[in-house]
Amino acid sequence: MKAILMKKTILLHCCLVLLLGVACSKKDKLPESEIDLTTPKYGGTLIYAKNGPPITLDPALTRETESSVITGNIFEGLVEQKAGRVALDPGLAKSWVISEDGTTYTFHLRTGLTFHDGTPINADAVYINFERQRNKKHPYHKAKLEYEYWKNFDLDEIIRNIKVLDDSTIQFQLFKPDATFLNILSLSFMGIVSPAGLKKYGVDFSSNPVGSGPFRFVRWDPDGTVVLAAFENFWKGRPYIDTLIMKPVKDAGERWRMLKNGEIDMMANPQKSDIAEMDSTEGIKLIRQAGINVSYLAMNCSKKPFDDLRVRQAIVYAIDRDRLVREVFGEFGRPAKNPIPPVLLGFNEEIRFTPYDTTKSRQLLAEAGYPNGFKTSLWTMKIIRDYMPDGMKAAEIIQQDLKAVGIEAEIVAPEWQDFLKRRGQGEHELSISGWVGDAPDPHFFFYPLLDKTIAQRKPSTNAAFYTGQEMHELIIKGKQTTDPVERSSIYKKACEVFNRELPWFSIAHSLSIVPMRDYVIGFQLHSSAVRRFNTVWLAK
Repeated sequence: MKAILMKKTILLHCCLVLLLGVACSKKDKLPESEIDLTTPKYGGTLIYAKNGPPITLDPALTRETESSVITGNIFEGLVEQKAGRVALDPGLAKSWVISEDGTTYTFHLRTGLTFHDGTPINADAVYINFERQRNKKHPYHKAKLEYEYWKNFDLDEIIRNIKVLDDSTIQFQLFKPDATFLNILSLSFMGIVSPAGLKKYGVDFSSNPVGSGPFRFVRWDPDGTVVLAAFENFWKGRPYIDTLIMKPVKDAGERWRMLKNGEIDMMANPQKSDIAEMDSTEGIKLIRQAGINVSYLAMNCSKKPFDDLRVRQAIVYAIDRDRLVREVFGEFGRPAKNPIPPVLLGFNEEIRFTPYDTTKSRQLLAEAGYPNGFKTSLWTMKIIRDYMPDGMKAAEIIQQDLKAVGIEAEIVAPEWQDFLKRRGQGEHELSISGWVGDAPDPHFFFYPLLDKTIAQRKPSTNAAFYTGQEMHELIIKGKQTTDPVERSSIYKKACEVFNRELPWFSIAHSLSIVPMRDYVIGFQLHSSAVRRFNTVWLAK
């Protein structure tokens, strides 16, 4: 009974927090035709245009959306996130049992399944997948590669031992109970790869991925286009579409032009200025969902003057959040006051927004020894993300507000991969940043973005390089607590600490919006940045 209760508790952490509504525009209905819209049909090619090319197609190495949105269709994990709402579904594991003390997880695998290369999926294959990230002496562990997410989620501190009990049963022994473990297993970097593929391709596996998901890899073109084909033996049933093409198109306006003209079927990250036209264009529909995300201005606490709380407070007072959200997000964003979105467990409604007050800002700067302000750099992103529709415009507005209190901020906008790499090394001073929750649980915001252990590593996802001890203790307590009511209280306290120490200026939480042609049927948004296409079919 305890095992069942613990499984339900972990799911309840998510289910308590929201009912994610999937809403479509008025153009969702197809024009009248003789096409049967109730019976899915097989065949066709779907072209999905996204921001840019992937960095890697090895799930163990993914650390950003342009890669993981592809690998999520090639690979599967032991468990997976449920489409349309916040919950977990069985994946390659058909079931699992949690021990009375919460430290042993026994997974029972589906039998008779194969990878895309025809080799069997069994407990030994799963074991190799974990060991290649965990064990530096494992033959498939590549010392030159950064298993960044394995490190960032402290899996060496979570997993004590892994045992293969039989061909279809694998067991994980943890050091201590962990409320986040199942959700971690649903993340992109936990996708199970073919050991035979690892052996065959070695370090080139990143560009020759072999998984067991609904689509198998065909090719990766020089322009970053990735072509996938339906996997006939996928255990949930063959995908309806024959071919899935993931095409990088850097400019959002160009993506919209291509969608409008029928050159592509779906697109990522529309720009705000195009939404109204999309809503009124015949043949186009939009799916909207509350995003599990946050955008923010990180202040690098490891550098002067941002190590001084008074300076950070001054910056928060100096920025007109309402104007910033209104002009950058419009109706598609809401101002943020906590580091987690409102739909998550532990969101603190009692927190009040720091008001826009330039007089208070100048007073704090003077108290900190900067009566005439100072010069700094303000990093931003050139590409559109779910959490940030226009990074350059946001930077310009923030630059104007800071200038009004004497802070001269030079805007720096590296290319996306360079931005991630250099920010991860802490080169920035101020940085517009954001996060889409890998899993719908507060830990997956607080820990990667605000824990001191992450700040002490490079590359780091803690863009503020914030090292608060009280925050660290709350984060650890939250992940070791399985009772959802107690966890909620812990994270509400963490929101209080965040707003007292202000490593960020929190900007907004935004809607996830996916525009597509109206003949694209069966697509479902996930609460995270996951985009899966195995249920999609084309009514044309």
